[in-house]
Amino acid sequence: MHGTQNTRIFAIVGGLLLALAIAGGFVLANRGAAYAFNGGEYTPPMAAPPLDLTDQHGRTFSLTDQAAVGNVTLVYFGYTTCPDLCPTTLSDFQVVKEDLGTEANRVRFVLATFDPERDTQARLQEYLAFFDPDFVGLRGDPAQTEEFKRAYGVTVNRVDYPESATGYLLDHTALVYLIDAEGRLRVSYPYGTDPALIAQDVRHLLAG
Repeated sequence: MHGTQNTRIFAIVGGLLLALAIAGGFVLANRGAAYAFNGGEYTPPMAAPPLDLTDQHGRTFSLTDQAAVGNVTLVYFGYTTCPDLCPTTLSDFQVVKEDLGTEANRVRFVLATFDPERDTQARLQEYLAFFDPDFVGLRGDPAQTEEFKRAYGVTVNRVDYPESATGYLLDHTALVYLIDAEGRLRVSYPYGTDPALIAQDVRHLLAG
């Protein structure tokens, strides 16, 4: 009789221990499963270089202010006369924003121009209106422009076309930078990255 009771007790205890072990393993597995971003991840995250510039409406903009209100920021460095890379990237921004739905209220989509000679505030405002009037167009003076190019590793080469109406085009790097709500660089995306993957990463940061 006692042997049967002991067997039952051992079976119950053993079952409980097995259940706890499985549950513990499940928790540890989930804790250890780090999120995999869909671009070049900054490990560890680093403070994003400042972008203290003026937007297309003449208002001051800074990444510090965006972090203060918990916004995530997508930044692309380009120019409005760009024939291909820049308009395509801004079209991708439209897709990302649509994918995020109401969550996009906490995201800033930024084009920072490295061609302030032609990209006046009025030009930026007109250009961005073709994509989304809520997109932010930033410009600085030549010194500020050189500073953010250096800080973000943006390479720009001028190619003159004297017989063209544009006068010149700019060959340039074409990365999108994802900056989290703490003002830290988290990911950079090469040109052509699927906007759905970018939206997935943004959603992950917003949830965190």
